[in-house]
Parts: sequence; structure tokens; C-alpha cells
Amino acid sequence: MGIIETLSQARVEPERSFLVIGGYAVNAHGYSRQTMDLDILVKKEQANFWKELVLSNGYAVYCERDNFLQFTPTAPELIPIDFMLVNEQTFSGMHAEAVEGQLGGVSVRHPSLRHLIALKLHVLKRELPHRELRDLYDVIQLVHFNQVDTQSGDFKQLCERYGTLKLYETIVRATR
Repeated sequence: MGIIETLSQARVEPERSFLVIGGYAVNAHGYSRQTMDLDILVKKEQANFWKELVLSNGYAVYCERDNFLQFTPTAPELIPIDFMLVNEQTFSGMHAEAVEGQLGGVSVRHPSLRHLIALKLHVLKRELPHRELRDLYDVIQLVHFNQVDTQSGDFKQLCERYGTLKLYETIVRATR
């Protein structure tokens, strides 16, 4: 059994659940791109549960931070897994608007398009050089493929709240 099946079997909707974020969520929203890992969003207070589950299924901790857990596989057929940890309120809001999708034949939930873009903007705001081009390109492609109205006040507010005005202007220019 693969790790996504294991995670799915361990969830109890909505109390103990997860959202698939990152590249697989980008794919679910219409822009297909390759990804080398599985990114998962969970409630911070449940981090130990998910950590123990992943560790007992062929993974080792690669990096552990306050809001982030990274696991490396101990077998070549497994893919790396990253967990983003958020508070109850953030998770509940995202879970309530999440969309159903499939990943490896397993039913999973992905953030809504708005929440996925917000996550990407949040990372871009941190100006991490190793993430900047990929995440900006993801946002531009998500906007393009989903025909997001970048001139709307809602989109501009989303960019200013989770990103920056400069990011907003870059996205608008790139999607004209």
C-alpha cells in the first residue's frame, strides 16, 4: 500500500484530515507540472499523529521546524513527503472550501483555487530564492488556466494580504 492510501485510511473527516497541497494541488487545478514530493497540510496540534504514521511507513525525519516537517524515504520506491503545519482556524477554513480530487486512485482533498494561490503567495512573500521562480510560475499558470480575473478587487486583495503589491503587479503583467 502506498503512503497516500495510508494517510487516507488514517483520516477522520473533518476532525483528523489533511489537504494535498503543492504540485499535486496545482495539477488538480488544471496546470500540469511534475513534482518530486508529496506536500500535505495538517493541523499543527495533530503533527505528532501524522509524524508517527509516516515514520512507521518507511520514512525518516529530514527536517523538523515549528511549522514544517520534511520526511525522506528509506526505500527508493517512496517519494519525499513534506507537511505544512497550520493552526485549527486556518485549517478549518481551508478544509471547508476544499475540493475533491484523485491522487493515485485515492480520493483526496485539495485547497480551493483561492487558497492554493494564497499559499503560493505566502511562500513568495518570504522571498526564498530556491522557491521563487517555481511558485511564481505556478501562480501565473493557475491564473491563466482558471481564467482568474486579475483586475478584480478580490484578486488584488488576495495578493496584498498573502503576498505583496509587487507580486500582484508581476502577476497582472504576466497574464495580460
